[in-house]
Amino acid sequence: MSFRHPLHRLLLIGLVVFGPVLLGIGLDSAHAQVLRGRVIDAESGDGLPGATVLVIRGTERVAGNVADGDGRFRFSGLAGGTYVLEASFVGYEVNRTTVQLPVDEPVEIRLAPTRTLLEELIVESQREDSERYVAGLETIRPGDLARVPMPDVTYDLAGYLLTLPGVVATGDRGGQLFVRGGTPTQNLVLLDGMRIFQPFHVVGFYSAFPADIIATTDVYAGGFNARYGGRISSVIDIRTRNGSKEHVSGSASIAPFMSGIRLEVPVLKNEASLVLSARESIIDRVAPQLLGEELPFQFGDRFAKFHAYLNQTSSVAFTALRTSDTGYLNSGDDSDVLAEVRRSTWKNEAYGGRYLYIPEDAAVMSELSVYYSSLESRYRQTEDEIRVADVSEFVLNIGFTYLLGANQINFGIFGNTNFFDFSLGRGRSQVSTGVSSGGGFFEARWVPSEYLQLEPGVRIEAFSRGLRRTIAPRARLLFLPGGTGSRHKLSLAWGRYHQQIVGLNNEQDVSDVFTVWTASPRGTPVPRAIHYIAGWQMRPVRWLELSVEGYRKDLSDLSFPVFSDEVGVLAEFSQVNGRAEGVDLKTEVTTRWLYFSATYGHSKVDYVRPVQRSRAIFLAGTGQSILLPRLEFNPPHDRRHQLGATMRLTIGSWAFGSRWQFGSGLPFTQVNGYYTGLELDEPASDQFLDDVGTTLVSRAQPYGGRMPTYHRLDVTLEHKVLLRQADLTFQAGVINVYDRANIFEYNIFSGSRVDQLPLIPSMGIRVDMR
Repeated sequence: MSFRHPLHRLLLIGLVVFGPVLLGIGLDSAHAQVLRGRVIDAESGDGLPGATVLVIRGTERVAGNVADGDGRFRFSGLAGGTYVLEASFVGYEVNRTTVQLPVDEPVEIRLAPTRTLLEELIVESQREDSERYVAGLETIRPGDLARVPMPDVTYDLAGYLLTLPGVVATGDRGGQLFVRGGTPTQNLVLLDGMRIFQPFHVVGFYSAFPADIIATTDVYAGGFNARYGGRISSVIDIRTRNGSKEHVSGSASIAPFMSGIRLEVPVLKNEASLVLSARESIIDRVAPQLLGEELPFQFGDRFAKFHAYLNQTSSVAFTALRTSDTGYLNSGDDSDVLAEVRRSTWKNEAYGGRYLYIPEDAAVMSELSVYYSSLESRYRQTEDEIRVADVSEFVLNIGFTYLLGANQINFGIFGNTNFFDFSLGRGRSQVSTGVSSGGGFFEARWVPSEYLQLEPGVRIEAFSRGLRRTIAPRARLLFLPGGTGSRHKLSLAWGRYHQQIVGLNNEQDVSDVFTVWTASPRGTPVPRAIHYIAGWQMRPVRWLELSVEGYRKDLSDLSFPVFSDEVGVLAEFSQVNGRAEGVDLKTEVTTRWLYFSATYGHSKVDYVRPVQRSRAIFLAGTGQSILLPRLEFNPPHDRRHQLGATMRLTIGSWAFGSRWQFGSGLPFTQVNGYYTGLELDEPASDQFLDDVGTTLVSRAQPYGGRMPTYHRLDVTLEHKVLLRQADLTFQAGVINVYDRANIFEYNIFSGSRVDQLPLIPSMGIRVDMR
């Protein structure tokens, strides 16, 4: 094997650094004492992931660890006797608890939020990494997902994301989300570090991740840190829960759209756990009876996670995800045969492993992770034409984190390889290719005073295509005018970003969600972006939070399809530059019985295509390129105005939720008409007498029209019954209460209008085992 390739070098370094450690791993002896527990918020009862726990005996520190994604910790190999557990977390009072080993039950450590008296008001400090304000970042916890009405008693991450200002969906089918001017293929979606190429199901308000497996989710609408790379718009970083290591637990639910089951099993009591989850849609089977019409969507997902403590300083986790989707997205077509033919299918697979090591005598965390993910897409355009696009990725990461009190240093190296296989039908040959990249990153969190926090970083990466080497500096700043507990928070973020692989789809047809992932063209720069974000947050009273953020993204060398006269043809693309800018406003009211959120987003996305020659999607080309004139336009996700209001009212065991959304019309390209074109081999021939020709389309100015406005109201009512061994939750709701006919597309094949989902009543029941 040659070690000139950067990925091969990373593998060699990983083996050298971690080989001796991995070979030396062993389980604790049967006589060692085990100390386990959980760090939680004293008020909400939520686990505190990342809390620091120290084990002290006398004046000597015996061991230290960081709580996992559910706030749980574990130490083993301890001798019997008296110890002091010291737990700390930024924004909370330090807690010292005395324990006597051996102890049979897990230790529960409650941390009280830090409170500061300021002008006779009690202001809660923001939680580090979960509730602190940082420009461009929204941290989502499982309890947040329950605030958004869904036609499913288990809730879903996608439904919550649609309530955020700056997040645009072109419809309720197809699973496409645009974040602050970026396209879906420019979003980095991670599940326990695994990259997911298609993270949403064919029905747009369902993600590929069940809500009850999620511990926390960080959504960076821009300005993300140096540890993230490979995409230029946004990051959705999802961390899943570890299963219970003490007892069997689980849940099951049934609802018209999606039914599912989750099971948590302690494989080795107090040592290892397994989480299994499966969901499957049933709306295609119940829609004819429930709605009197077909909803031809089938989708589902399978998830598994194994987590184990190897000893008091190390742990391992293995995660797997598989999803499948099938949808006839233009089901409103006048031709039942054509609607049946135009079918989209895709399948995600992702597998990953993570080894974490924290030495007893140093506040440093080392991590080795390996991931594989893939996406298989199929789209049948006609009875005789099927498009195929497969992409796969292998990733290796080695990272280190130094915990220096309030300060922190992160650095690491990484490498990844992508493989692409695709064919666009109509007699075109299949293309197989691949690219790789590798590099390192450094980032730090420096807190020089209680008023200021700085997060500088840099990502250095070498690409096998486009730019050979890139240096991408990034920086974030948080300023607290009043110090700790300040009612006002000011935050800035800036950074440079690069993306070697691109996703191409037919922007001319919103129902055509088929995406070709491929490498950026040889000899041209990779797509890149520069982000600017400035934000302000105010908490005048403890139950009210106000925030405003302004942003701008400068985009360069984006791949965009060239409009073809042939219907549904996607064969060539151009490079465009763009700018996305806007402002997002948000108001939140949170009390024990009421949650209310109102958002408004104003944005504008402009693209400019310089004079150039078109490029074939196929690497070798399929013919002569055409000269493209300069073109200025607004892409199909340019939604200028977006309003949203979400409310959840809880009274005893009852809860009522509602969500209203409004969006201004999206751009689309109007069709002038259709005509038949003939290609004559010889001008003087009579070939036209028996040649049926090819149907061609005449289009108006690209994206010169605007769709009608979009708005919809959803409501739900829940009732919870607490039993001795389980909790029962009953839900009834209505999607699109006033049956708004929101347009999905004008079908270019039939000229008919296809609407989004109509009024849909739903009922569901969920059982949670304790």
